[in-house]
Amino acid sequence: MLLLLSGCMTVPISSIPKLMRLDFLTTNFEHVRVGLQLPAYLSLGSGDAVMIIRSATDGLKGETVEIFALIEDADTVARAQFHAEKRAGTATSVWRVKPEEVSRLTTLQEKVRRSRIEGPRIRGSTEIEILRACVAGVLPTGPIYFSTYIKPAENEDYIPMTMDADLVRVFGAGEVAARIRQCES
Repeated sequence: MLLLLSGCMTVPISSIPKLMRLDFLTTNFEHVRVGLQLPAYLSLGSGDAVMIIRSATDGLKGETVEIFALIEDADTVARAQFHAEKRAGTATSVWRVKPEEVSRLTTLQEKVRRSRIEGPRIRGSTEIEILRACVAGVLPTGPIYFSTYIKPAENEDYIPMTMDADLVRVFGAGEVAARIRQCES
C-alpha cells in the first residue's frame, strides 16, 4: 500500500513522484525522520508535532485516524543530514516517532498487509501536523511560514512535503492563537 504523505498544503510538484514511491508496508519507522523549518521565535516540545495516519477500508464508511507523537531527535548525525534551505529568521529541527509508538505502527502495517491478502483492502494517507507551539516574546501579526520534510529511510534524503505554508492561512488566525502559547522561561 502506497501512502501519499502530505501536509496541510499542496505538496511540491517535484516531491510527488518520490512520495508516491514510498511503501508504507516496508517502511521501518525507527528510521523515519521529519524535518521542520519554523520561524525562530517558535519552539516545539515533545508531542507538539504528530504523524497522523488516516485509513479507510474498502466498502466501509468512515475512516480511522491514528496519531503518533513525534519527539525531537537530538542526534548530531540525524540533524546534520537535514539540509533545508537556510532562510533568515527560521530555525530547523529533526523529529522522529516516539520509540514506544513504533510498535503501534508495526501493528498497523501488519493489519494493512493482511487486508491486501484477505480483504477488504485498507487504504490511507499520512500527514505531519503541528498541534501546538510556544512563542518567545510576542507573536507577530501576519503570516507564519513553515516547511515540512520527510526522510523515509536511513539511507535516503529528505523529501519536501510542504514548502513555506502559512499556518495562519491553513488554520485561521483564531486557531493559530489557540495553538501557540507563551514559552516557559
